[in-house]
Amino acid sequence: MHSYQHIVVGGGISGMTSALLLAKQGYKTALVEKFPGLGPTVRGFSRKGVHFETGVHLLGGLGHNHPLDVYFRHLEISDELQKIEFEKSGYDCFRFERNDREIRMPAGYENLRETLCMEFPEESGAIGKYLSKIRSVFESSPYLNFNLDFSIEDAIHAETETLNEFLNSITSNRELKDLLCYQCMLYGTPPAEAMLSTHALVAGSYAMSCHTVEGGGSAIVRAYRSKLEKYGVEIITGRAVERITADRERRFTGIVLADGTELSGESCVWCAHPASMIECAPEDAFRPVFRKRIVCLEETPSAMIIFGTADAPLPELTRRNIYLWPEKDYSLILKGLEKPEDNAIFISAGQTTKTGQAQPITAISPCSFNLFEKWKDSTRKNRPADYLELKKKLTAELVKTVFERCPELRGRVKFTDSATPLTLKDYCGSPYGSMYGAAHTASQYNPLPATRMSGLFLAGQSIIAPGVLGAVVSAYLACGLICGHDKIHEELRCIYNG
Repeated sequence: MHSYQHIVVGGGISGMTSALLLAKQGYKTALVEKFPGLGPTVRGFSRKGVHFETGVHLLGGLGHNHPLDVYFRHLEISDELQKIEFEKSGYDCFRFERNDREIRMPAGYENLRETLCMEFPEESGAIGKYLSKIRSVFESSPYLNFNLDFSIEDAIHAETETLNEFLNSITSNRELKDLLCYQCMLYGTPPAEAMLSTHALVAGSYAMSCHTVEGGGSAIVRAYRSKLEKYGVEIITGRAVERITADRERRFTGIVLADGTELSGESCVWCAHPASMIECAPEDAFRPVFRKRIVCLEETPSAMIIFGTADAPLPELTRRNIYLWPEKDYSLILKGLEKPEDNAIFISAGQTTKTGQAQPITAISPCSFNLFEKWKDSTRKNRPADYLELKKKLTAELVKTVFERCPELRGRVKFTDSATPLTLKDYCGSPYGSMYGAAHTASQYNPLPATRMSGLFLAGQSIIAPGVLGAVVSAYLACGLICGHDKIHEELRCIYNG
Protein backbone atom coordinates (compact mmCIF):
# COMPACT_ATOMS: atom_id res chain seq x y z
CA MET A 1 0.00 0.00 0.00
CA HIS A 2 1.34 3.42 -1.04
CA SER A 3 -0.01 6.27 1.07
CA TYR A 4 -0.56 9.90 0.04
CA GLN A 5 -2.60 12.79 1.30
CA HIS A 6 -4.13 13.39 -2.12
CA ILE A 7 -4.36 11.45 -5.39
CA VAL A 8 -5.04 12.97 -8.80
CA VAL A 9 -6.32 10.75 -11.60
CA GLY A 10 -5.71 11.92 -15.19
CA GLY A 11 -2.54 13.61 -16.39
CA GLY A 12 -4.03 16.20 -18.73
CA ILE A 13 -4.05 19.96 -18.09
CA SER A 14 -6.56 19.74 -15.22
CA GLY A 15 -4.75 16.78 -13.66
CA MET A 16 -1.29 18.33 -13.86
CA THR A 17 -2.70 21.60 -12.50
CA SER A 18 -4.45 19.84 -9.62
CA ALA A 19 -1.41 17.79 -8.62
CA LEU A 20 0.95 20.77 -8.81
CA LEU A 21 -1.43 23.04 -6.91
CA LEU A 22 -1.88 20.48 -4.10
CA ALA A 23 1.86 19.82 -3.90
CA LYS A 24 2.61 23.55 -3.75
CA GLN A 25 0.26 23.75 -0.78
CA GLY A 26 2.51 21.22 0.98
CA TYR A 27 0.55 18.00 0.47
CA LYS A 28 2.04 14.61 -0.43
CA THR A 29 0.47 14.01 -3.83
CA ALA A 30 0.39 11.29 -6.49
CA LEU A 31 -0.58 11.84 -10.13
CA VAL A 32 -1.83 8.82 -12.10
CA GLU A 33 -2.08 8.74 -15.92
CA LYS A 34 -2.95 5.63 -17.92
CA PHE A 35 -0.88 6.71 -20.93
CA PRO A 36 2.91 6.30 -20.94
CA GLY A 37 3.37 10.07 -20.72
CA LEU A 38 1.60 13.08 -19.24
CA GLY A 39 -0.66 15.31 -21.33
CA PRO A 40 -1.57 12.78 -24.06
CA THR A 41 -4.19 15.10 -25.54
CA VAL A 42 -2.16 18.32 -25.55
CA ARG A 43 1.43 17.22 -26.05
CA GLY A 44 1.07 16.53 -29.79
CA PHE A 45 3.29 14.20 -31.79
CA SER A 46 6.26 14.26 -34.15
CA ARG A 47 6.76 12.82 -37.62
CA LYS A 48 10.10 13.05 -39.44
CA GLY A 49 11.33 15.82 -37.19
CA VAL A 50 8.16 17.95 -37.45
CA HIS A 51 6.01 18.46 -34.36
CA PHE A 52 2.22 18.59 -34.78
CA GLU A 53 -0.18 20.15 -32.31
CA THR A 54 -3.21 18.18 -31.17
CA GLY A 55 -4.60 20.27 -28.33
CA VAL A 56 -2.86 23.65 -28.21
CA HIS A 57 -3.65 25.66 -31.34
CA LEU A 58 -4.53 28.97 -29.68
CA LEU A 59 -4.47 30.06 -26.03
CA GLY A 60 -6.83 32.80 -24.93
CA GLY A 61 -6.12 35.00 -21.92
CA LEU A 62 -2.34 34.46 -21.86
CA GLY A 63 -1.46 38.13 -22.28
CA HIS A 64 0.32 39.85 -19.40
CA ASN A 65 -1.79 39.66 -16.23
CA HIS A 66 -4.63 38.02 -18.10
CA PRO A 67 -6.20 34.99 -16.34
CA LEU A 68 -4.17 32.16 -17.90
CA ASP A 69 -0.97 34.16 -17.44
CA VAL A 70 -1.77 34.61 -13.73
CA TYR A 71 -2.44 30.89 -13.32
CA PHE A 72 0.76 29.89 -15.07
CA ARG A 73 2.73 32.30 -12.88
CA HIS A 74 1.06 30.95 -9.74
CA LEU A 75 1.95 27.42 -10.85
CA GLU A 76 5.52 28.63 -11.53
CA ILE A 77 5.57 27.30 -15.09
CA SER A 78 5.44 30.70 -16.79
CA ASP A 79 9.22 31.24 -16.77
CA GLU A 80 9.72 28.00 -18.72
CA LEU A 81 7.36 29.07 -21.52
CA GLN A 82 8.15 31.48 -24.34
CA LYS A 83 4.98 33.19 -25.51
CA ILE A 84 4.24 33.76 -29.19
CA GLU A 85 1.54 36.36 -29.73
CA PHE A 86 -0.90 35.89 -32.60
CA GLU A 87 -1.66 38.75 -34.97
CA LYS A 88 -3.47 41.45 -32.99
CA SER A 89 -5.03 42.72 -36.21
CA GLY A 90 -6.57 39.35 -36.99
CA TYR A 91 -5.74 36.07 -35.24
CA ASP A 92 -8.69 34.25 -36.87
CA CYS A 93 -9.63 34.70 -40.54
CA PHE A 94 -13.30 33.79 -40.87
CA ARG A 95 -14.31 33.14 -44.47
CA PHE A 96 -17.93 33.36 -45.61
CA GLU A 97 -17.48 31.13 -48.61
CA ARG A 98 -20.76 31.83 -50.42
CA ASN A 99 -19.98 35.51 -50.94
CA ASP A 100 -16.18 35.18 -50.76
CA ARG A 101 -15.97 37.51 -47.75
CA GLU A 102 -13.21 37.28 -45.15
CA ILE A 103 -13.30 38.96 -41.76
CA ARG A 104 -10.22 39.02 -39.57
CA MET A 105 -10.99 38.92 -35.86
CA PRO A 106 -8.57 41.05 -33.79
CA ALA A 107 -7.68 40.71 -30.11
CA GLY A 108 -8.73 43.44 -27.71
CA TYR A 109 -12.33 44.48 -27.05
CA GLU A 110 -12.00 47.90 -28.66
CA ASN A 111 -10.19 46.53 -31.70
CA LEU A 112 -12.89 43.89 -32.05
CA ARG A 113 -15.64 46.48 -31.74
CA GLU A 114 -14.06 48.67 -34.42
CA THR A 115 -13.62 45.76 -36.85
CA LEU A 116 -17.15 44.42 -36.38
CA CYS A 117 -18.71 47.89 -36.71
CA MET A 118 -16.72 48.51 -39.89
CA GLU A 119 -17.92 45.19 -41.36
CA PHE A 120 -21.51 45.61 -40.12
CA PRO A 121 -22.05 49.41 -39.85
CA GLU A 122 -25.81 49.09 -39.32
CA GLU A 123 -25.35 46.69 -36.40
CA SER A 124 -23.24 48.84 -34.06
CA GLY A 125 -25.89 48.66 -31.33
CA ALA A 126 -26.06 44.87 -31.43
CA ILE A 127 -22.26 44.59 -31.50
CA GLY A 128 -21.97 46.81 -28.45
CA LYS A 129 -24.53 44.73 -26.54
CA TYR A 130 -22.78 41.50 -27.47
CA LEU A 131 -19.31 42.65 -26.39
CA SER A 132 -20.63 44.22 -23.19
CA LYS A 133 -22.45 41.01 -22.28
CA ILE A 134 -19.45 38.76 -23.02
CA ARG A 135 -17.17 41.00 -20.99
CA SER A 136 -19.55 41.30 -18.02
CA VAL A 137 -20.11 37.53 -17.79
CA PHE A 138 -16.39 36.82 -18.13
CA GLU A 139 -15.40 39.38 -15.53
CA SER A 140 -18.09 38.27 -13.05
CA SER A 141 -16.15 35.09 -12.25
CA PRO A 142 -13.79 35.40 -9.27
CA TYR A 143 -11.51 32.84 -10.93
CA LEU A 144 -11.17 35.08 -13.99
CA ASN A 145 -11.36 38.44 -12.24
CA PHE A 146 -9.11 38.04 -9.23
CA ASN A 147 -10.12 41.29 -7.54
CA LEU A 148 -13.59 39.92 -6.85
CA ASP A 149 -14.34 38.23 -3.55
CA PHE A 150 -14.62 34.49 -3.99
CA SER A 151 -18.07 32.94 -4.40
CA ILE A 152 -18.61 29.39 -5.60
CA GLU A 153 -21.93 30.40 -7.15
CA ASP A 154 -20.29 33.13 -9.25
CA ALA A 155 -17.46 30.81 -10.26
CA ILE A 156 -19.77 28.10 -11.59
CA HIS A 157 -22.15 30.30 -13.66
CA ALA A 158 -25.65 28.88 -13.34
CA GLU A 159 -27.29 30.96 -16.11
CA THR A 160 -29.38 29.02 -18.62
CA GLU A 161 -29.87 31.59 -21.42
CA THR A 162 -28.59 30.16 -24.67
CA LEU A 163 -26.26 31.93 -27.07
CA ASN A 164 -28.94 31.74 -29.76
CA GLU A 165 -31.58 33.32 -27.54
CA PHE A 166 -29.29 36.20 -26.68
CA LEU A 167 -28.20 36.87 -30.26
CA ASN A 168 -31.79 36.70 -31.55
CA SER A 169 -32.70 39.34 -28.99
CA ILE A 170 -30.16 41.84 -30.31
CA THR A 171 -30.01 41.28 -34.10
CA SER A 172 -31.60 39.53 -37.07
CA ASN A 173 -28.47 39.76 -39.25
CA ARG A 174 -27.60 36.14 -40.17
CA GLU A 175 -23.98 36.80 -41.13
CA LEU A 176 -23.28 38.74 -37.95
CA LYS A 177 -24.81 35.97 -35.84
CA ASP A 178 -22.77 33.33 -37.68
CA LEU A 179 -19.61 35.32 -37.01
CA LEU A 180 -20.38 35.92 -33.33
CA CYS A 181 -21.10 32.20 -32.91
CA TYR A 182 -18.02 30.78 -34.59
CA GLN A 183 -16.12 30.16 -31.37
CA CYS A 184 -18.75 27.59 -30.44
CA MET A 185 -16.61 25.37 -32.69
CA LEU A 186 -14.00 25.64 -29.91
CA TYR A 187 -16.28 24.05 -27.33
CA GLY A 188 -18.39 21.86 -29.60
CA THR A 189 -21.92 23.01 -28.77
CA PRO A 190 -24.31 24.67 -31.27
CA PRO A 191 -25.68 28.14 -30.43
CA ALA A 192 -29.22 26.83 -29.90
CA GLU A 193 -27.96 24.65 -27.04
CA ALA A 194 -24.85 26.47 -25.80
CA MET A 195 -25.17 28.47 -22.62
CA LEU A 196 -24.30 32.12 -23.11
CA SER A 197 -22.09 31.89 -20.01
CA THR A 198 -19.99 29.08 -21.52
CA HIS A 199 -19.59 31.03 -24.75
CA ALA A 200 -18.56 34.11 -22.79
CA LEU A 201 -15.85 32.20 -20.93
CA VAL A 202 -14.36 31.02 -24.23
CA ALA A 203 -14.92 34.07 -26.43
CA GLY A 204 -13.99 36.45 -23.61
CA SER A 205 -10.54 34.93 -23.21
CA TYR A 206 -9.77 35.42 -26.93
CA ALA A 207 -11.19 38.94 -26.85
CA MET A 208 -8.48 39.71 -24.28
CA SER A 209 -5.43 38.16 -25.98
CA CYS A 210 -4.34 35.28 -28.23
CA HIS A 211 -1.06 33.40 -27.94
CA THR A 212 0.65 30.09 -28.27
CA VAL A 213 4.03 29.11 -26.81
CA GLU A 214 7.29 28.02 -28.41
CA GLY A 215 7.14 24.25 -28.63
CA GLY A 216 3.36 24.20 -28.20
CA GLY A 217 1.67 21.61 -26.07
CA SER A 218 4.82 19.56 -25.54
CA ALA A 219 6.56 22.61 -24.01
CA ILE A 220 3.63 23.12 -21.64
CA VAL A 221 3.75 19.46 -20.56
CA ARG A 222 7.50 19.69 -19.98
CA ALA A 223 7.07 22.81 -17.87
CA TYR A 224 4.41 21.15 -15.76
CA ARG A 225 6.48 18.00 -15.31
CA SER A 226 9.51 20.01 -14.21
CA LYS A 227 7.53 21.69 -11.42
CA LEU A 228 5.68 18.49 -10.46
CA GLU A 229 9.06 16.86 -9.89
CA LYS A 230 10.36 19.93 -8.02
CA TYR A 231 7.46 19.74 -5.56
CA GLY A 232 7.78 16.01 -5.05
CA VAL A 233 4.68 14.76 -6.86
CA GLU A 234 4.93 11.02 -7.53
CA ILE A 235 4.07 10.62 -11.20
CA ILE A 236 2.65 7.22 -12.12
CA THR A 237 2.18 6.72 -15.86
CA GLY A 238 1.26 3.78 -18.04
CA ARG A 239 -1.17 2.37 -15.49
CA ALA A 240 -4.93 2.80 -15.47
CA VAL A 241 -7.22 3.01 -12.44
CA GLU A 242 -9.35 -0.11 -12.03
CA ARG A 243 -11.22 0.65 -8.83
CA ILE A 244 -12.03 3.44 -6.36
CA THR A 245 -12.24 2.28 -2.76
CA ALA A 246 -14.37 3.71 0.06
CA ASP A 247 -15.18 2.96 3.69
CA ARG A 248 -18.58 2.06 5.14
CA GLU A 249 -19.55 5.74 5.33
CA ARG A 250 -18.80 6.09 1.58
CA ARG A 251 -15.72 8.18 2.18
CA PHE A 252 -12.92 7.94 -0.33
CA THR A 253 -10.02 5.78 0.89
CA GLY A 254 -7.95 5.10 -2.23
CA ILE A 255 -7.62 3.59 -5.69
CA VAL A 256 -6.49 0.29 -7.11
CA LEU A 257 -4.52 0.27 -10.37
CA ALA A 258 -4.94 -2.29 -13.11
CA ASP A 259 -1.74 -4.06 -12.04
CA GLY A 260 -3.07 -4.44 -8.50
CA THR A 261 -1.09 -1.58 -6.94
CA GLU A 262 -3.05 0.11 -4.13
CA LEU A 263 -2.81 3.82 -3.34
CA SER A 264 -4.46 5.26 -0.26
CA GLY A 265 -5.33 8.90 0.30
CA GLU A 266 -7.56 11.37 2.06
CA SER A 267 -9.01 12.67 -1.20
CA CYS A 268 -8.96 12.24 -4.95
CA VAL A 269 -9.36 14.75 -7.76
CA TRP A 270 -10.71 12.81 -10.74
CA CYS A 271 -9.64 14.62 -13.91
CA ALA A 272 -10.37 11.80 -16.34
CA HIS A 273 -13.79 11.60 -18.02
CA PRO A 274 -16.63 11.58 -15.42
CA ALA A 275 -18.07 8.39 -16.94
CA SER A 276 -14.86 6.53 -16.13
CA MET A 277 -15.24 7.58 -12.49
CA ILE A 278 -18.65 5.92 -12.40
CA GLU A 279 -17.16 2.73 -13.86
CA CYS A 280 -14.52 2.62 -11.11
CA ALA A 281 -16.62 3.71 -8.12
CA PRO A 282 -18.31 1.24 -5.76
CA GLU A 283 -21.80 0.27 -6.91
CA ASP A 284 -23.46 1.92 -3.91
CA ALA A 285 -21.35 5.10 -3.94
CA PHE A 286 -23.85 7.09 -5.99
CA ARG A 287 -27.57 7.03 -6.49
CA PRO A 288 -28.76 5.23 -9.64
CA VAL A 289 -30.17 8.45 -11.09
CA PHE A 290 -26.78 10.18 -10.71
CA ARG A 291 -24.91 7.23 -12.21
CA LYS A 292 -27.26 7.22 -15.19
CA ARG A 293 -26.96 10.97 -15.66
CA ILE A 294 -23.17 10.86 -15.76
CA VAL A 295 -22.98 7.84 -18.06
CA CYS A 296 -25.52 9.44 -20.42
CA LEU A 297 -23.96 12.91 -20.56
CA GLU A 298 -24.24 14.36 -24.05
CA GLU A 299 -20.80 14.62 -25.57
CA THR A 300 -19.27 17.28 -27.77
CA PRO A 301 -18.56 16.15 -31.35
CA SER A 302 -15.52 14.33 -32.58
CA ALA A 303 -13.48 15.19 -35.66
CA MET A 304 -11.44 14.15 -38.66
CA ILE A 305 -8.02 15.76 -38.53
CA ILE A 306 -5.36 15.84 -41.23
CA PHE A 307 -1.72 16.76 -40.64
CA GLY A 308 0.69 18.14 -43.21
CA THR A 309 3.78 20.25 -43.67
CA ALA A 310 4.87 23.29 -45.64
CA ASP A 311 8.54 23.63 -46.51
CA ALA A 312 8.52 27.20 -45.20
CA PRO A 313 6.08 29.19 -43.03
CA LEU A 314 3.00 30.33 -44.95
CA PRO A 315 2.09 34.01 -44.50
CA GLU A 316 -1.61 33.06 -44.50
CA LEU A 317 -1.08 30.87 -41.44
CA THR A 318 1.68 32.71 -39.63
CA ARG A 319 0.28 33.73 -36.26
CA ARG A 320 -3.27 33.35 -37.52
CA ASN A 321 -5.84 30.64 -38.27
CA ILE A 322 -8.36 30.15 -41.06
CA TYR A 323 -12.00 29.18 -40.59
CA LEU A 324 -13.78 27.96 -43.72
CA TRP A 325 -17.48 28.57 -43.17
CA PRO A 326 -19.96 27.12 -45.71
CA GLU A 327 -22.81 29.17 -44.18
CA LYS A 328 -24.71 26.16 -42.91
CA ASP A 329 -26.55 25.66 -39.62
CA TYR A 330 -24.19 25.17 -36.67
CA SER A 331 -26.42 22.40 -35.33
CA LEU A 332 -25.97 20.41 -38.55
CA ILE A 333 -22.24 21.12 -38.67
CA LEU A 334 -21.66 19.97 -35.10
CA LYS A 335 -23.49 16.70 -35.62
CA GLY A 336 -20.51 15.77 -37.72
CA LEU A 337 -22.50 14.25 -40.56
CA GLU A 338 -21.94 16.88 -43.26
CA LYS A 339 -19.86 16.01 -46.31
CA PRO A 340 -16.43 17.70 -46.42
CA GLU A 341 -17.55 20.19 -49.05
CA ASP A 342 -20.43 21.30 -46.79
CA ASN A 343 -18.59 21.14 -43.49
CA ALA A 344 -16.76 23.76 -41.46
CA ILE A 345 -12.98 23.40 -41.50
CA PHE A 346 -10.50 24.94 -39.08
CA ILE A 347 -6.94 25.28 -40.41
CA SER A 348 -4.02 26.16 -38.19
CA ALA A 349 -0.25 25.92 -38.21
CA GLY A 350 2.51 25.41 -35.70
CA GLN A 351 4.16 28.67 -34.70
CA THR A 352 7.81 29.27 -33.91
CA THR A 353 10.30 32.09 -33.53
CA LYS A 354 12.99 29.94 -35.15
CA THR A 355 13.88 30.17 -38.83
CA GLY A 356 14.53 27.60 -41.52
CA GLN A 357 12.03 25.04 -40.24
CA ALA A 358 9.16 23.27 -41.97
CA GLN A 359 5.77 24.45 -40.80
CA PRO A 360 3.27 21.85 -39.50
CA ILE A 361 -0.29 22.39 -40.80
CA THR A 362 -3.46 20.95 -39.24
CA ALA A 363 -7.00 20.92 -40.64
CA ILE A 364 -9.90 19.89 -38.40
CA SER A 365 -13.49 19.15 -39.41
CA PRO A 366 -16.37 17.86 -37.21
CA CYS A 367 -17.08 14.15 -37.68
CA SER A 368 -19.61 11.89 -35.97
CA PHE A 369 -18.35 9.02 -33.84
CA ASN A 370 -21.31 7.01 -35.19
CA LEU A 371 -19.39 6.43 -38.41
CA PHE A 372 -16.85 4.42 -36.39
CA GLU A 373 -19.13 2.91 -33.74
CA LYS A 374 -18.67 -0.69 -34.85
CA TRP A 375 -14.91 -0.50 -34.27
CA LYS A 376 -15.09 1.22 -30.87
CA ASP A 377 -13.57 -1.79 -29.08
CA SER A 378 -10.57 -2.06 -31.42
CA THR A 379 -7.20 -0.78 -30.28
CA ARG A 380 -4.74 1.64 -31.87
CA LYS A 381 -2.40 -1.17 -32.87
CA ASN A 382 -5.11 -3.57 -34.00
CA ARG A 383 -7.54 -1.72 -36.29
CA PRO A 384 -9.43 -3.91 -38.80
CA ALA A 385 -8.99 -3.55 -42.56
CA ASP A 386 -12.44 -2.03 -43.18
CA TYR A 387 -11.71 0.72 -40.64
CA LEU A 388 -8.40 1.51 -42.33
CA GLU A 389 -10.17 1.65 -45.69
CA LEU A 390 -12.76 4.13 -44.39
CA LYS A 391 -10.04 6.24 -42.74
CA LYS A 392 -8.12 6.38 -46.02
CA LYS A 393 -11.27 7.38 -47.93
CA LEU A 394 -12.29 10.13 -45.49
CA THR A 395 -8.74 11.45 -45.30
CA ALA A 396 -8.50 11.73 -49.10
CA GLU A 397 -11.86 13.51 -49.25
CA LEU A 398 -10.86 16.03 -46.59
CA VAL A 399 -7.49 16.72 -48.22
CA LYS A 400 -9.19 17.25 -51.59
CA THR A 401 -11.75 19.60 -50.04
CA VAL A 402 -9.14 21.67 -48.18
CA PHE A 403 -7.26 22.32 -51.42
CA GLU A 404 -10.47 23.15 -53.29
CA ARG A 405 -11.77 25.53 -50.63
CA CYS A 406 -8.41 26.97 -49.62
CA PRO A 407 -6.55 26.89 -52.97
CA GLU A 408 -3.61 28.95 -51.72
CA LEU A 409 -2.45 25.83 -49.85
CA ARG A 410 -2.34 23.67 -52.99
CA GLY A 411 1.22 22.79 -53.96
CA ARG A 412 2.56 24.32 -50.74
CA VAL A 413 1.28 21.82 -48.15
CA LYS A 414 1.67 18.06 -48.19
CA PHE A 415 -0.74 16.17 -45.94
CA THR A 416 0.73 12.90 -44.73
CA ASP A 417 -1.18 11.77 -41.63
CA SER A 418 -4.67 11.82 -40.16
CA ALA A 419 -6.73 11.10 -37.06
CA THR A 420 -10.30 9.82 -36.75
CA PRO A 421 -12.84 9.85 -33.89
CA LEU A 422 -11.34 6.51 -32.77
CA THR A 423 -7.94 8.18 -32.48
CA LEU A 424 -9.48 10.90 -30.33
CA LYS A 425 -11.29 8.29 -28.24
CA ASP A 426 -7.98 6.69 -27.37
CA TYR A 427 -5.99 9.86 -26.68
CA CYS A 428 -8.72 12.00 -25.09
CA GLY A 429 -9.95 9.22 -22.83
CA SER A 430 -13.49 9.98 -23.97
CA PRO A 431 -15.95 7.15 -24.72
CA TYR A 432 -17.08 8.81 -27.96
CA GLY A 433 -13.95 10.61 -29.08
CA SER A 434 -15.34 14.00 -28.11
CA MET A 435 -12.91 16.87 -28.49
CA TYR A 436 -14.10 18.82 -25.44
CA GLY A 437 -15.59 16.22 -23.12
CA ALA A 438 -19.22 16.47 -22.05
CA ALA A 439 -21.17 19.28 -23.69
CA HIS A 440 -22.11 22.36 -21.67
CA THR A 441 -25.73 22.95 -22.70
CA ALA A 442 -28.69 24.77 -21.19
CA SER A 443 -30.61 21.49 -20.86
CA GLN A 444 -27.81 19.34 -19.44
CA TYR A 445 -26.72 19.42 -15.82
CA ASN A 446 -23.00 18.75 -15.81
CA PRO A 447 -21.46 17.44 -12.58
CA LEU A 448 -20.02 19.90 -10.08
CA PRO A 449 -16.52 19.63 -8.57
CA ALA A 450 -17.81 18.10 -5.31
CA THR A 451 -19.41 14.64 -5.44
CA ARG A 452 -21.59 12.80 -2.92
CA MET A 453 -18.63 10.59 -2.04
CA SER A 454 -16.73 12.46 0.64
CA GLY A 455 -13.19 13.13 -0.51
CA LEU A 456 -13.87 12.56 -4.22
CA PHE A 457 -13.82 15.60 -6.50
CA LEU A 458 -14.15 16.21 -10.24
CA ALA A 459 -12.15 18.48 -12.55
CA GLY A 460 -11.61 18.77 -16.30
CA GLN A 461 -13.26 20.16 -19.42
CA SER A 462 -16.59 18.47 -18.65
CA ILE A 463 -16.98 20.28 -15.31
CA ILE A 464 -16.68 24.06 -15.72
CA ALA A 465 -15.67 24.97 -19.27
CA PRO A 466 -13.64 23.53 -22.15
CA GLY A 467 -10.17 24.44 -23.34
CA VAL A 468 -6.91 24.95 -21.47
CA LEU A 469 -8.25 27.85 -19.40
CA GLY A 470 -11.44 25.94 -18.55
CA ALA A 471 -9.43 22.89 -17.48
CA VAL A 472 -7.16 25.03 -15.29
CA VAL A 473 -10.09 26.83 -13.63
CA SER A 474 -11.83 23.52 -12.91
CA ALA A 475 -8.68 22.26 -11.18
CA TYR A 476 -8.50 25.35 -8.98
CA LEU A 477 -12.17 25.01 -8.05
CA ALA A 478 -11.76 21.33 -7.12
CA CYS A 479 -8.55 21.93 -5.17
CA GLY A 480 -10.09 24.94 -3.45
CA LEU A 481 -12.56 22.57 -1.83
CA ILE A 482 -9.56 20.74 -0.35
CA CYS A 483 -7.14 23.57 0.45
CA GLY A 484 -9.56 26.43 1.00
CA HIS A 485 -10.77 28.76 -1.73
CA ASP A 486 -9.94 31.94 0.15
CA LYS A 487 -6.28 30.99 0.62
CA ILE A 488 -5.74 30.12 -3.03
CA HIS A 489 -7.73 33.09 -4.24
CA GLU A 490 -5.65 35.48 -2.14
CA GLU A 491 -2.47 34.03 -3.63
CA LEU A 492 -3.85 34.60 -7.15
CA ARG A 493 -4.91 38.13 -6.24
CA CYS A 494 -1.43 38.97 -4.95
CA ILE A 495 0.12 37.84 -8.24
CA TYR A 496 -2.48 39.77 -10.25
CA ASN A 497 -1.94 42.99 -8.29
CA GLY A 498 1.83 42.52 -8.42
